[in-house]
Amino acid sequence: MNNSEIAPVAHVVDRPDSYSARASASVLRLATSGTGPHSVALGGLRLGVSSARGPRTSATAAQAVGPPGVPPTTATRSYEEPGSVTRTSPAVELPFLTLGSARLTATADRGFLSSALARPGELVLNPEDDAPLLQVWRGSHSSAQTQRVAVPGQSALGLRATARADVSAVTLFRGSPSELTIRFLSSPSLVAVAAGTSRTSVHYAAPTVAVTAAAGRSYRLDAVGEKVEIPLSGPGCCDSDGPGGVVRISLGGVRERVGHTSVDATAAALRLQVLGADGGLLDATVGDLDVSARVPLGGLGGEPCDCSEPPTVARGGAVIGHRAAGRPAGESAPAQREQPAGREQPAGREPAAGREPAAGREPAAGREPASAAPTSTVASPTETPSEEAPTADSALPTTGTNLAVIAAVGLVLLGAGWIVRRAVRRRT
Repeated sequence: MNNSEIAPVAHVVDRPDSYSARASASVLRLATSGTGPHSVALGGLRLGVSSARGPRTSATAAQAVGPPGVPPTTATRSYEEPGSVTRTSPAVELPFLTLGSARLTATADRGFLSSALARPGELVLNPEDDAPLLQVWRGSHSSAQTQRVAVPGQSALGLRATARADVSAVTLFRGSPSELTIRFLSSPSLVAVAAGTSRTSVHYAAPTVAVTAAAGRSYRLDAVGEKVEIPLSGPGCCDSDGPGGVVRISLGGVRERVGHTSVDATAAALRLQVLGADGGLLDATVGDLDVSARVPLGGLGGEPCDCSEPPTVARGGAVIGHRAAGRPAGESAPAQREQPAGREQPAGREPAAGREPAAGREPAAGREPASAAPTSTVASPTETPSEEAPTADSALPTTGTNLAVIAAVGLVLLGAGWIVRRAVRRRT
C-alpha cells in the first residue's frame, strides 16, 4: 500500500475508539441436540470458528468451541504480536463426537488488517453412541477479515468486515436407509462497509445447495427464504415404532442495521432441523456469519458531511442513491448526491473571466443571464465552450440593420463591375 493511501488518515490513528470493525464466521453452530445421553454436551457447539477485529488488530482461528473435552486448539495474532501464524491440531475422539485434524491460520499487523482461517477437519456427531447423526465433510473452512478500504465516490476511506463459510457437504444419518446429503454448490459470504456517509452498505451472498435423499429424491435451493421438508421413516432417523420424522432445510437471510457511520449484520446461511414425533432432534446452522463496522462521520480522514439533505431526484422521479435497509428510525437521510463531475457548476463558483457581459449591455435576444438560471436538484447537462469558441462579447449579432448593409455593399460592387465592363468595350 503506497503512502498516498495512508497519509489521508494519519490524524485518526490516534483516535482508535472512534472506529472499529469485527467479523466472525463458523462452519457449524449447533443450537440444540435433543437426542441421546450427550445432547447437553453438544449444545452450543461451534465448528471451525474464525474471528478478526481492528483497529487494535487481533485474529483467532479455533478448531471447535463449546463441547467439554475438546482441546482448546487455536491460532492467535494481534497488534501486540503482529505477523502470521499457522497451527495444526491432532484428531479428537470423544464418546459423542469425532473431529479430524485441523489447520488454523491467524494474521494481524499494526495497521488495519487482520484475518483468520479455520480448517477444522471432518466432524461426526454421535449423540446416541451407536449411529452418527450428523457429519460435516472434510474440506470445509471459515474465514474472517477486517481491513481499511477505498470507498468509490468519496475521498475518505472506510472499514470493511468480511465473513465467509466454505462448506463442502453435510450428511445426516450416514449409513442408514434415511441417509441425506446436502452439497454446497456456492459459499455464503457477508460483507459490511462503514463509509461514514450514505455509501455505508451490506452485501450478502446466499449459498446454492443440492440435496440428495433416499429413493433418489433430489432438491435444489438457491434463493433466500427457500425451504424443503423431507419426510423420514425407518431405523437410523427416529423411533421406528412411531410416526416418521422430517428434515427441514431452509436458506436464511441477513439481518442488518445500517446507518451512515455504523453497520451491523448477521446471517444464518442454512438452517438444518430434524424433527421427530416427540419434538426436535437437531437444530443447527451451517454457515453462521456476523460482521460489524463503524467510522467517524465522513469516513476515515474525511471531513464531516451534511447528512440532512434529501437524496437527489433524477428525471422521471427516479432517486439517485437510496436509504440503506434497516436504517434506525429517526436517523437523517443520506446527504451524498450522485453528480457527474463537470456536469453542474458548484454552488458559490464565480463565472469564468471574460464571460460576463459588458457594463450597460443587454443580453442577446433569446438568452438568459447566467444569474437567472433556476436552481434545481436535478442535474442538467450544460455545454462548456472551448477556449477558441467565440464568446458572447465577440459574436456578431445578426440583426436586420447588418443585413441591409451587406446588401448595399453588394449592389455597389455589382454597379462598379458593370461600369468597368462598358468602359473596356468602348476602347476596343
